[in-house]
Amino acid sequence: MKKRMMNKMNKKIFLRALSFALSALCAYFAMLFSVSADFSRDEANAIYRTLTIDGMEETKYASADTESVQLITSANGTDRVNVGNLVKLMTLLITFEKIDSGAISLTTSFAVTKHAQDVSVGKVRVYLDNGKKETIRVEQAVEAICINGAQDAACALAEFIGGNEEQFVALMNAEALRLKLKNTLFTDSTGIDPEQYSCAEDIAIIMAELVGKYPEVLSYMNLTYGMFKHESTGQSDTEMVSSNPLNRKKFYEGSDGSMTGYSSSDKYSIACTAPKDEKRVVSVVLGETDENARAAKVRKLAEYSLANFTYTKLCTAGTFVKKVDIYEGKNKKIRTETSESLYVLLNVKDVERVKTSIVVNEDLKAPVEEGVVCGYVVYYLDGEELGRTELVTAESMTRANWFVRLIRKILAFFGLK
Repeated sequence: MKKRMMNKMNKKIFLRALSFALSALCAYFAMLFSVSADFSRDEANAIYRTLTIDGMEETKYASADTESVQLITSANGTDRVNVGNLVKLMTLLITFEKIDSGAISLTTSFAVTKHAQDVSVGKVRVYLDNGKKETIRVEQAVEAICINGAQDAACALAEFIGGNEEQFVALMNAEALRLKLKNTLFTDSTGIDPEQYSCAEDIAIIMAELVGKYPEVLSYMNLTYGMFKHESTGQSDTEMVSSNPLNRKKFYEGSDGSMTGYSSSDKYSIACTAPKDEKRVVSVVLGETDENARAAKVRKLAEYSLANFTYTKLCTAGTFVKKVDIYEGKNKKIRTETSESLYVLLNVKDVERVKTSIVVNEDLKAPVEEGVVCGYVVYYLDGEELGRTELVTAESMTRANWFVRLIRKILAFFGLK
């Protein structure tokens, strides 16, 4: 009797282990298929060669500069769609903000929740095991998110930072509000829920903020392969393979960091970043019907943005502007300078066409201290204001004595200033 019960138990354990192994094997082959089956570098190159930015008017795309976190160009950039895995860009942004603030570190360990394990079943994951009380490090979760968009790692990380996923989502939406994203709503940390949405422009701003403020994230976003080590449970390593064709398939070697996304309703999406000289841009393409068009278009967009736009310094703080009249000053004129530096995003062909207008307050009167606002400098392109900076006194000046003031008045009366 006892032997029969033991056999039954052993059989049950064996069947469970077999079921788990088959599930893992199926997921592994599904992952490999999704990674390599649909992308063809030759087909992507064929699309890329005939593609122009003007020919992408039907595409949902946007690009942004990482230094200014300003949009460069877009088409259909505010169309709200489900962006799938690209939701994790916000999860990463909040994570690196917490690291930067000292609240957590890359080496901080945390426990895997049952919710994180359950929500990822049937999806891309690294097989985190709440039943075995698995603990992982923040860096492991970041790596798993960046390489293959592991749903369990993203959810577990979010629950650790927020206390639970719902509270973390509140942080995500608060961050979207801070970044003035008008077409974005988050409902989870992974991109699983089809009810949430964003748009090309908003995703470009999120990634520009992430990469611009925390360039260390690129060391993870540029990875295409890795082994997730289950150090606390001793189970076998989980292989992680990227579906990013730009780096993994070397389709666009100019890019040093990307994240791909897919949803059944809104198809293939991608966000990538690429540097050139002192510049760095992020480019986003959403809703493509196949992986080849997605890769070709985001590469074309990145190269166009790098070649045609620059974040230009129009003036530097403390730059001499001109000497301006000062009423009753020891000297008749006082030196002025710009109070702050001013940068704007411009098409490279427009840099030399920027015009300047100087406006000076007519009531500037001695005595006056250095650094007093006395007007402003305005920068224009084709009659439209690009920006302005305050004009301040570059020196202190005392009032002229009564005799000098009298002589000046007499000369002014006779038109002999």
